[in-house]
Amino acid sequence: MKSLSLLLASLLVTGAVQAQAPATGEKLPGVKVRVKGVEVEEQQTPMLQASNVKMKRWNPKNWIEIDVEFDIKLPESAGGRKGTYGGMTMNLYVVLQHMTKESPPKREVLTGTLELLDIPADEPCHALAYISPATLKSIFQKDFVTASSDIQGWGVEFIAEGQVVATKSSIPMKSGKPWWEENKDAFAMMPNMVLNKMQTPFAAVFGDYDVPVRVK
Repeated sequence: MKSLSLLLASLLVTGAVQAQAPATGEKLPGVKVRVKGVEVEEQQTPMLQASNVKMKRWNPKNWIEIDVEFDIKLPESAGGRKGTYGGMTMNLYVVLQHMTKESPPKREVLTGTLELLDIPADEPCHALAYISPATLKSIFQKDFVTASSDIQGWGVEFIAEGQVVATKSSIPMKSGKPWWEENKDAFAMMPNMVLNKMQTPFAAVFGDYDVPVRVK
């Protein structure tokens, strides 16, 4: 297994993409997924106005937004270029610039799962996910968090019909397995910390820029 120092150095390498092949004898899902890009950046809490309520004064805080761009292809039997795929799972892994206090220390990773719905074929699609300011402050013990200084890496995984159909990561996958499986002992996974848009104040913004998600 890589030393922790070598593993952290590899976090700076971007763009490694690999779709995992199914086990021998397993049937591939009909959908094909291509992950085109992932952007991780700050997004301030939206300031929305509503009528018939007494407004309250507050200061917007920094959220971390993960914007995954992808597209899908379907066979003609499923509608082809005019088809829509009913639903698939997207798992997200966000590596923090923060270590646990145990010995030896582990790199902390926030994770989350989005259930994507009604995905149109042959057109650019986006999935949006967020890390809340409260979660970030509880970890970093500071009010102002930025993607450039506090996020070290990420990984995204699409699952359709129980099979991994596409992955993309900012960390190279040299052994055929993604880093969140290959190097489990080097990371401390923190589940359910990455939220879908409907769990955040961003639920009412961006229109149909992103595909629908199942409300949890």
